Amino acid sequence: MGLNKQDISTIAEKNHIVGRISAAITQRDSFLLLGHKDPDTDCIASLVAFALLLCKFRKDVTIYLAAPVMAQFSYLLAICKYNGISVVYGSLQKPDPFSTIVILDTPKPDMIAMNSQIAELFEDKEILKIEVDHHLAGDAVYAGDSGYCLVSEASSTCELIGYMLLKMSRQPERFGNVDFFSRNLALAILTGIVGDSQMGKYLKTRKERFYYKTFSEIFDRLLVEKTIKNSKNLSSMEAIFDVIKNFSVQERKCFENIMALRNNEKSIHYVCMDREKSEEFFSRYGEELLVNVSKAVADTLAEDCGKLGLVAYYDNPGISGFVQFRLRRSAVFINTDLREVLAGLQIENGGGHPGAIGFRVTKDEMEDIAAYTSELVSRIEELVGECA
Repeated sequence: MGLNKQDISTIAEKNHIVGRISAAITQRDSFLLLGHKDPDTDCIASLVAFALLLCKFRKDVTIYLAAPVMAQFSYLLAICKYNGISVVYGSLQKPDPFSTIVILDTPKPDMIAMNSQIAELFEDKEILKIEVDHHLAGDAVYAGDSGYCLVSEASSTCELIGYMLLKMSRQPERFGNVDFFSRNLALAILTGIVGDSQMGKYLKTRKERFYYKTFSEIFDRLLVEKTIKNSKNLSSMEAIFDVIKNFSVQERKCFENIMALRNNEKSIHYVCMDREKSEEFFSRYGEELLVNVSKAVADTLAEDCGKLGLVAYYDNPGISGFVQFRLRRSAVFINTDLREVLAGLQIENGGGHPGAIGFRVTKDEMEDIAAYTSELVSRIEELVGECA
């Protein structure tokens, strides 16, 4: 077991880590970028943003994804294609070894999307492992090498990449005339920033809101300035948010079918999919679509309730031995850090942000998912009352 993630204690240490990572970017040649399984908006955006940064130094870059991403993110993949960034979904067809692996937006090693080839690469001590992530508390564990983990409290992983860009841009003696703030890089970073925080409405602390406001305004201004007027290209954070919220026809059907199973308690509105429903939805919609739509369902339930939204389902029935739970708080219910709820439940296999957590429970721990979820809801309501 690796070390649990902790916030970087000082600005000086944070800048030292940025310095080491930026040195590795200039000195190394071939990079493999990895995110977590079932990637969300911030994960995909941070993969693309870091890849674009590497392209500015003419590096060989490959992004690995376990499965094709949702249609809303096609503009990010189009950016990759335009910039010659390889996006791989299956095996790695690369004759030369990678010198560096970059792990982005992934709470712990066993959540990294990888295949057997990548697992072997992780065993190679000669390959540097860089990590950039904003997940703290819960069971978050480092995956990167010591001194190369930019892991800190932030609204998103893309915000940390933005911080890195600002620091690098202020060192022309090291990096020359590199344009760290091109339109596509600003677009990718803004996508992660607005997507993970839902345009900032799920941020709790003054520090979180300050940094969100600072970085979103910087990159929104850059995007507006560098987008040709009257073009059809995305030109603002509001336009980006509209795109990533849009559902395809299939996603909308999935959303409506899950919402039809809702239960409403005083502090929590929730959905519990039993084994039969989980198998039906996995078969009909596929794992990636179901996982991503379930997050949107949790968001909607939370907003409808005014406090919390919860979704429970069998995690890939027939293969996984777990039941997945996703808990989200509403935009107005900001005085509770859901990571404290996770600690109160004494569940170790989970983590997330102050406003959203996910956790898994083995199927062996429950005879009936509906009864277990109902009891869990009661326990969460008690804990929320204690935390308030």
